[in-house]
Amino acid sequence: MFCGLLLLVAQLFTCRAAAGGAGAAQASLIGADSILIVDGETGKVLFEKEANRPREVASLQKLLAALVIIEAGDLDKPVTVTAQDASCQPTKLPNSVGGTYTRRELLGAMLVLSANDAARALARDNSGSEAAFGAKMTLMARRLGAKSSVFKNSAGFSAGGQYSTAGDMMKIAMAAYRDPIIREMCSTENLAWREADGGRTSLRNSNRMLHRHPNCRGLKVGYTGAAGHCTAAVWEENGRRIFATVLHGHKEMFWLQLAVVMKLHAHGLL
Repeated sequence: MFCGLLLLVAQLFTCRAAAGGAGAAQASLIGADSILIVDGETGKVLFEKEANRPREVASLQKLLAALVIIEAGDLDKPVTVTAQDASCQPTKLPNSVGGTYTRRELLGAMLVLSANDAARALARDNSGSEAAFGAKMTLMARRLGAKSSVFKNSAGFSAGGQYSTAGDMMKIAMAAYRDPIIREMCSTENLAWREADGGRTSLRNSNRMLHRHPNCRGLKVGYTGAAGHCTAAVWEENGRRIFATVLHGHKEMFWLQLAVVMKLHAHGLL
């Protein structure tokens, strides 16, 4: 593991020399179309690439959905997952149909496993429909200063007229991290879960960076064919907190290189 990181660091600096600067090296190493890296304490932009270009963001928008649900309150209210909620792919809860869970439990499933049926159940419970909930998400985004985004559903499925930017998702990710409920859920590696039939299982966090790197504090990953590989990441090391939003990553494992870049920023080496 450590040797692999050293190899990637060497690759980064080789790229920097060849490409004519640290910025070009970071873009080449991470391999994504939109990237924004920010110092979480000062707000200073450490690196950006097409951060204001509209793109799909896949399940990253579940962070915004969570903010809407938490603001509504009454997190102990029971919600029953319906067959319509579960008529989605690919990630959903095991044996969820007919199960009754609190809003808080469904939030955990949505943020840890990235369960789409949990997101749809919460949206329906909150607003009656995905369209109405998407409108609430857009209003919340505007309040957070994310004014170049429109959301149509809770889970991040592709939809006409739905888009955001790395810059807007940075505002949303920082707001999400400030919320203690979201912060705790997004840093949970495994969540104990009760299935609708009473069975017990564990939901594994879909964020592999969280499992591999102790300095990673979350937040969320996502993928669709149209959005590519996306992540909103938080890295704490050397007394610093670094945030990154990455959209339309080209390779599933790009987070390995992103972790190295965030580590180097935490130590002031970029």
